[in-house]
Amino acid sequence: MVLLIGLLAGACASSGGTQPGAIGWSLGGEAHVFVAGDRYARDFYRELTGTGGLTDSLTRRELIAVEARKPRSATVVSANGAAPARLTLARFHARGTCGYSGIVTELVLAFPPGGTRSGTTPPSHVTVVALLDGSPFAGSAAAPRATLTRSGTRDLINRVAQRAESASRGSRATLIRQLLVDADQAADAGEAVPFGTRHAVGFRARYATADSDTVLVTGIAVTDLELRELHWVVRPQRWPLRGGMITGARAGGGKRYSLRGAVPGSAGSTLLLVNEIADVSVRDSRATAVDVDTRRIVAAQPLALRCP
Repeated sequence: MVLLIGLLAGACASSGGTQPGAIGWSLGGEAHVFVAGDRYARDFYRELTGTGGLTDSLTRRELIAVEARKPRSATVVSANGAAPARLTLARFHARGTCGYSGIVTELVLAFPPGGTRSGTTPPSHVTVVALLDGSPFAGSAAAPRATLTRSGTRDLINRVAQRAESASRGSRATLIRQLLVDADQAADAGEAVPFGTRHAVGFRARYATADSDTVLVTGIAVTDLELRELHWVVRPQRWPLRGGMITGARAGGGKRYSLRGAVPGSAGSTLLLVNEIADVSVRDSRATAVDVDTRRIVAAQPLALRCP
């Protein structure tokens, strides 16, 4: 089975009018980020226009665009670094038009003409995270000081997966197959992303128990190469497998974790781009931006979100 992978073109399903971050993509001198949620859309529309009635308007038109007349700033972070941007336009997409049951708000953020002095404006068609609260800032992403060969990466992933099996609850189990380096593979695989002197590691490992049952152990770790300072960003989870699919999971559980990259956050932090893939309900799958040190989810989106 191949993981459900796609362009990260959405953001947090919001229950309120505030939004710490949103995930999207860059296009020329702009970034387009998306927030999924009716309440956020209604509150933000009222803030921009001074009026309500968004839901009724969207029953007549599938798309409503509103220019941002008041200055609103954000910071757009990518693998290149951080760049300040300003909101120029908000597009409100009607329910169901983006592969999501609710309303989706698209925020168009423009970079300064000519880019920033530090050269951190992202190139076109890369994943970005917009930090929507706090003061805008700029900065280049530091080149990672910890790099590995492909064989070294594979060794690191397998050692972290073995540590995860020991840390997960359940009887001791034996790794069925050495993990490959492949972020798109649903099992027997993992990935590693260097940043600073550390590596972030994602994995999806199958194990056989003494009772001949097959389980999946999955999670996300940050570690040094010797695993002396290993830190779980997503704690190891162990799920029974049947026919290659997770079984027996509670509602909202039973997810595989795939690491998609790392971007700088605020105050010198690092955000990991993590896909959570739910076997039972695809609609519960989402893309997230997670703070390495606090494990706080800064932005999250339905993974299948696509806006026309």
